[in-house]
Amino acid sequence: MSAQRSVKAASGRFVRPGLVLVTGALALTLAACGGGNSPTPAAAAPTTQTSRAPGGPGNPPPGTFGTAAAVSASSVEVQNPQNGQVTVNFNASTTFTNTVSATLADVTVGSCVSVTSATGGARATNLTARTVMITTAGANGCTAGGFGGGGGFVGGGGASRTPNPSRQPRPSGAPGAPGNFGRAFGSVTALSANGFTVHGMARGSNPAIDTTVTVNSTTTYTKSASATSSALAVGECIAALGPADDTGAVTARTIVISKAGPNGCVAGFRRGGGGGNG
Repeated sequence: MSAQRSVKAASGRFVRPGLVLVTGALALTLAACGGGNSPTPAAAAPTTQTSRAPGGPGNPPPGTFGTAAAVSASSVEVQNPQNGQVTVNFNASTTFTNTVSATLADVTVGSCVSVTSATGGARATNLTARTVMITTAGANGCTAGGFGGGGGFVGGGGASRTPNPSRQPRPSGAPGAPGNFGRAFGSVTALSANGFTVHGMARGSNPAIDTTVTVNSTTTYTKSASATSSALAVGECIAALGPADDTGAVTARTIVISKAGPNGCVAGFRRGGGGGNG
């Protein structure tokens, strides 16, 4: 009788043969893939000096910033204290911008400006300009994701640290500013005999404001100008944007060249439109 129950029990397993076949196939598949309830985790992707994914507010495009240590026909070696030396390759599709000296006459209605001041804070309505960086407005005007048509680079800086190279870069020619330095970024809406008015951008919960900028004999001006690889020179500050390969070498989509400041090339990278007045 016991044997008969065993036969019935065994035969009961074959009432649904398809289930047995599927279950057996699944078991074989799991065994081939490592089996059980503890699958082998996927291998982590290799990282480089510029490993953040491009795009998005938290992931601006990768690149590098520093001092040009050597220049060749298709690359420039860029050095900074944090990341050592990075090779920046360029080609016929790379866009070059050179930051050159300018004057108040280069500030025109509709142009984008980034202004720093010794005092005033980030949302001052009146500033006395220490530095003025000028660039032509892009297709979307003076936007937070890019400094006009100049590739998202902002004048000023002089900080003593070299920031993360995954952040958006800015030239470093202007001298440093104290902790409560004033700043304004946006579009020029009006000119006066001793300055101009900047319409800033809204940032988060802060609405856009207008800042009246006064200039004097100590104000310095720079502007972005289209350039070629011939403008590259040892000792210049280089801000390159582009993807990096497994060795950390960057293939530049854009390269911005600027003169070193009193502390060298130290302003580094900054996300957005230069701190704006939003």
